[in-house]
Amino acid sequence: MSTEQATALARVLDLQARWENHRDDPAKTATSAADLQARQKAFEAFRAALRDYSAAHNDSRFPEPTQNVPERLVIWCRALRAVFRRSEGPGSAFVLMKVHRLADRIAARTGTAPVAREPVTDRDATVRELDAVIAWCERAAAPAVKGDAA
Repeated sequence: MSTEQATALARVLDLQARWENHRDDPAKTATSAADLQARQKAFEAFRAALRDYSAAHNDSRFPEPTQNVPERLVIWCRALRAVFRRSEGPGSAFVLMKVHRLADRIAARTGTAPVAREPVTDRDATVRELDAVIAWCERAAAPAVKGDAA
């Protein structure tokens, strides 16, 4: 993947996460016309960016998470880390909010402590946070793996 393609994909991922975070935020339950319009605008921005990305990179797949277990979330986080490492973009607090939301669901379901969070200020901080989530997923998955080996 080229730097240009990674930067374009990072933008699409950011817009998707921005829309999904807005959609999934229980504090923003679409109670007003303004909120509904903001959601629609965020979704339209994501769809337009995805369409442009797909047109420019028609041989590429768009990474989607399978979020129900740490073993699958870690695969998606590794893909995200590879994209952000190659991109020239600013990083994405929105992508990390989505990643943390998915990890928090796993933590709540499994009774484990959630992933610690650090402020995200740039692309390097995004990669470091993805590394932290990857390590958390690997620790969370380890008991299941060890149990399967026995």
